[in-house]
Amino acid sequence: MLLKHVFFNNKELDILVQANRISKIADTIEEADADTWECKGKAILPTFCNTHTHASMMFLRGLGEDKNLMDWLNQDIFPHEAKLKPEHFYPLSRYAILEMIKTGTTCFTDMYFEVPETIRAVEEMGVRAILPYPGMDFFDEKEADKRIERATAFLNEPSPTDRIKKCVYCHAIYTCSERQIRGFKALADKYDTYLQIHVSETQKEVDDCVAKFGCRPVELLYKWGIMGPKTLFAHSVHFNDTEIELVKKTGTVIAHCPTSNLKLGSGQMDLQKYLDKGLCVTLGTDGAASNNSLSMISEMKMATLSGKNKANSVLAVKIEDIWKIATQNGFNAFGFNAGIIEEGKLADFMLVDLNNQFLCPNYNLLSNMIYAADSSCITDVVCDGKAVMRNKVIPNEDEIREEFKRATSSLLSG
Repeated sequence: MLLKHVFFNNKELDILVQANRISKIADTIEEADADTWECKGKAILPTFCNTHTHASMMFLRGLGEDKNLMDWLNQDIFPHEAKLKPEHFYPLSRYAILEMIKTGTTCFTDMYFEVPETIRAVEEMGVRAILPYPGMDFFDEKEADKRIERATAFLNEPSPTDRIKKCVYCHAIYTCSERQIRGFKALADKYDTYLQIHVSETQKEVDDCVAKFGCRPVELLYKWGIMGPKTLFAHSVHFNDTEIELVKKTGTVIAHCPTSNLKLGSGQMDLQKYLDKGLCVTLGTDGAASNNSLSMISEMKMATLSGKNKANSVLAVKIEDIWKIATQNGFNAFGFNAGIIEEGKLADFMLVDLNNQFLCPNYNLLSNMIYAADSSCITDVVCDGKAVMRNKVIPNEDEIREEFKRATSSLLSG
């Protein structure tokens, strides 16, 4: 693949992709056998890594509005999820991936059920994913042992492609026993993979943890040996100074989900403080049930505005910081050499139309992408050196939409 006259670093250049990597960036490149794309009027940018979502929850978008987290879960989410059958997950996951590609995401971490169906969807649609075996034993030790056994079998099966990494997740300390959380961390260590868990999403979670265990959630998970550079804490809103130091000390990764946090009234992360302390912060949308979008473009804007508001400073959460959080930090956290346009990096990138109304005038492309852009700006998306969207069209997208509608209809009428 050869990109001609593409806008990069404030000038037009040629970029050559060979196999799945960016092999050369130069003023002019001639490669007779390459699939040549004329890119005049388009800019190249790295794609996003969405480090926290629940892909198949797409069918819950718009349900359970204007409720706090626990009412939302118990009154709307859990009852509707009980209707899910294995055959629902493939069309729901495909539709979520469709939305992610349209909005510039080529890598996501998931937390949901029937993982083989999501693996099937990811493999087919050509993106990257970190897909965990789910854990939620509700403090039943026999159930914990079953899940540890099943997770072991899951991790023993090879991934169908290098684009997919298998891992494990525990929902939260209020739905999972110590036995299961420790067991899943032992599996993550044994298989050199990742553990994901929701942590300190709400003040109630923190208060309940203190009442039950005599310490805060991060302190508890540190005592249990759960933290480390291959552990991801989703949300992470309510950390005190001691917890921030434990996160920094262990290299634990944070997935910031500002839209979901604000929508469910969970609180505002002090993002600039986390950055100042040197924490590894990434960005996630959460699921479409609580966001209600999987757009990382929207999430970047929310993260900057929320961060400035929390810090009470216009100087907080600069555009370069949030762009790195949404791209390079996420890819790096999960061992993918992507998130930046550079020779030798994996060829995950998007092309944006510089004539789009949201990108004019182009004084600062990153500013435009964070504060003004939407999906209409993105014309092409490439993952692992292959086009997953070309000229705004994803293969089989009409079929994907229709299958999603049928699955949603059967779930909500059942």
